[in-house]
Amino acid sequence: MLDHTEIKIGDRVHHRLFGDGTVTDTLPIGDDTVVTIEFDSGSRKKLCAVISALERAEEKDEPKQP
Repeated sequence: MLDHTEIKIGDRVHHRLFGDGTVTDTLPIGDDTVVTIEFDSGSRKKLCAVISALERAEEKDEPKQP
């Protein structure tokens, strides 16, 4: 799980239900951070980082061309 205080705009994150996405906004609130994420599926969600147990998205290797 990511430390919510280290999440920044542009970070790639993974949510267990929604998949991978890019952080587009952050709003620290008390002991959590509300994170707006544009998911690769096209949906946009506002989630509490601690409750959502966000993780760093794994980097995908570019396919090798023959």
